[in-house]
Amino acid sequence: MEVFNRNPIFGEEIPARNSHFTGREEELRVLRQRLASTAVEVLSQPPQAVFGLGGIGKTEIAAEYAHRYARDYDIVWWVRSEHEDRVRDAFVKLGKRLGLAHADGQRDKSIWAVMDELRNGRYDRWLLIFDNATHPEVVKRYLPVGRQYGHVIITSREQQWRRHTKAEGIEVTPFSLEETVEFLRKRVPDLARADGRSEPPDPATERARHADAVRLAEALDNLPIAAEHAAAYLAETGADVHSYLSAFEENAHALFSELVDMDYPHAVATTWSISRHELHEDALQLFKLCAFFSPEPVAEELFLTGGRDVHSPPALAEVLGDIRRFRQAVRRLHRFSLAKIDGKRNVVTVHRVVQRVTRGQLEIDNPQECEYYRAAVHSLLAATNPRNPDRESNDAQYDRSLQHLRPAGALDTDNRDLRQLVIDQVRRLHLRGGHEESLRLGEESLRIWREKLGRADAQVLQLAVELGIAMRLDGRSKEARDLNQETLELLTSNFGEDHEVTLICANSYGGDLRALGRFEEALELDLRLLPLFERVFLRDHPRTLNVRNNLGADYRRLGRFREAAEQDQLTYNERERALGPTDLRTLTSKDAISHDLRGCGEYDLSLDVARDIMTVLSERSGPENLDALNAQKSFAVALRKAGHYEEALEESAKAVQRYSEFLGSEHRYTLRAVANRVNDLRVADRLREAEELGRQVLVTCQKVDTPKGDITWAVMANLAVVLRSRNSPDEARRLNRDAVRGMTELFGVEHPFTLLATINLASDLAAVGNLSEAREIGESCYQAGRRVLGVNHPDTLAMGANLSLDRRATGDHAGAEELRTEVLRRFVEALTSEHPIVRVAGQRGRVNVDIEPY
Repeated sequence: MEVFNRNPIFGEEIPARNSHFTGREEELRVLRQRLASTAVEVLSQPPQAVFGLGGIGKTEIAAEYAHRYARDYDIVWWVRSEHEDRVRDAFVKLGKRLGLAHADGQRDKSIWAVMDELRNGRYDRWLLIFDNATHPEVVKRYLPVGRQYGHVIITSREQQWRRHTKAEGIEVTPFSLEETVEFLRKRVPDLARADGRSEPPDPATERARHADAVRLAEALDNLPIAAEHAAAYLAETGADVHSYLSAFEENAHALFSELVDMDYPHAVATTWSISRHELHEDALQLFKLCAFFSPEPVAEELFLTGGRDVHSPPALAEVLGDIRRFRQAVRRLHRFSLAKIDGKRNVVTVHRVVQRVTRGQLEIDNPQECEYYRAAVHSLLAATNPRNPDRESNDAQYDRSLQHLRPAGALDTDNRDLRQLVIDQVRRLHLRGGHEESLRLGEESLRIWREKLGRADAQVLQLAVELGIAMRLDGRSKEARDLNQETLELLTSNFGEDHEVTLICANSYGGDLRALGRFEEALELDLRLLPLFERVFLRDHPRTLNVRNNLGADYRRLGRFREAAEQDQLTYNERERALGPTDLRTLTSKDAISHDLRGCGEYDLSLDVARDIMTVLSERSGPENLDALNAQKSFAVALRKAGHYEEALEESAKAVQRYSEFLGSEHRYTLRAVANRVNDLRVADRLREAEELGRQVLVTCQKVDTPKGDITWAVMANLAVVLRSRNSPDEARRLNRDAVRGMTELFGVEHPFTLLATINLASDLAAVGNLSEAREIGESCYQAGRRVLGVNHPDTLAMGANLSLDRRATGDHAGAEELRTEVLRRFVEALTSEHPIVRVAGQRGRVNVDIEPY
């Protein structure tokens, strides 16, 4: 296999190599043999599960393997797997390290981009280590499968991995007695073998030391984590083994007498109990606090940023208020192997088994003290909230707290500031494309908060607003609509219509109305909201500009393109002034203007604006964004409308692929992109592909677009044009009649979409010889087009060009020629004589019009 990278990507989450690593050679040999023995013709190796009790040394084995064989891989990446969100976070970080395009912001897309890269990308040799995997069915979703040369190691307490991975797995048992003795004699000076350099080793001394090590190993049940604690204690204190064993027996008796139902070995609890007596007060306070965080690494900033907000216990507040005392306490915990320090990342980690021992003992000794430490963790987490989830530069701060929310009980907290952090995390995640994480966190929190606080609590309702937005973005339109409607009613009745959260919810509900096709209601709502937002949030606030942006969308959906353009220009001006010309929100307004210009028939101007947007996006570093995808889709349409058919075809292919990867093939935005792709294939004379894709997307629309909206009817109308072009006018006519009926019900008889579907229906009728009806429809549409779109709009002129053909076909030669002359003159002025549509009209061909769905 060709070596791609001699400087492997080695994840920073991988534990530092343990200089005291002992034994486990058989486990490592079997693991290496199973991973590396794949035959040349076999391209994939089943994941290897390393399973056993907590604290038995599974993670140490995986870490040792990673360090020992690092040079055999291009990528070695550690995936903390206790919760699915941590798995996803690890893949997002790997996407950044791999330098995948736009893999540093849109979390859902980043994850699948990484998996695709591992399956089929530049890196042939990679190692993923899923550490402490608790749910096999979750981890299985993130195993890259396909043509791959990568290896996967899974550490877990779960034993039933065979049916999930199709591999036997490796069970890790306690050390053998010899391994425990070897480990203790390496770590404890009083047990060490004499080196024989100054004087020959005394056989009696050697036998005594070996016997002491055996006695201690047997007392520790050969458990690696217990051996580590005991060795650290003996090495630090200089105590002899006999006194340690006496203390061990005394502490073990005390623990057993409490009849605690522990799910961890008592030897671990006993060694911990002995070590805690050697901790000074600062270290002991910090150690107890760490037991209530997640077993994931805890950043120093998380301890110190909110230290002033911690008041109980007083001794803990003093430690957190003094960075020197804090760091001294951390180092003492590290020396006794009660915590690990990663100096490069400035984080502290306490083993999950040690955490459980500590929490369990505290719950027995002093339940009230438990509540103090849990409340302290909640205060520390809350203090890290930047309180601006919209700003991407705050992501690093949000990432520090995200992994600790569930383990620390943040979802069931009484701390209002911590609940606000949860709300902001839900918003931050869906803004960054982490829809799955946002929905999981939001739905779980909402269920708990409703039971705890009631459905009408202000924070419950604020969370519900953000969850509704996340649902709609994820394509769960009906659930979003139902949640938003209930939330809006509760907010209005309890807090008034001008409360900030009420206004935000009402603005979100406008999106639900647009998704339902209730455009007049959406417009009415947004017109009412705008002055309220300007009063409560001020005129140039981002929330206010969002309302103005939505007003443009309302007008555009109603076919009132000039009014849409006016609103979008105002929004663009404010956003450019406040945010700068390259901010994505500014570019979104600019894209809306490009769309409005197409609606007004200004195709070249629309393309100029769309081209400017794409230039900025190509130069702008940063995350993939739904708005950026929309801009690329818009650019493809602008190219087609301006007559650049081949370029449009290329851009629409990229847009469809990116939408599908990002949102899935059945998402509304993806279907919209595919609908435009059908038009591009048709104008490029790739009619067979256009028909196949059009039929495929129509079936999908009829399944998922309920109630049927503009996408379904637009797809139907556009497919009908393809079918007529492929000499199937009868089927085209049936489709177009349905499309006209649906458009009329949704938009009204004189909406531009309805007129375009109707004029294409006239072409269908002419194709089957029903010339009189074709002319009758054409006359009506042409007059309506002049009123609604304007006399110089290309769609109006297309109606006129087709009508001139139908007049001639029905015997009105003079009327036909007069109309044709006027239409061609206006066509040339609007589009130039070289535009493909103008050339078709000049050659007395029938002009086909298409619909760009919203």
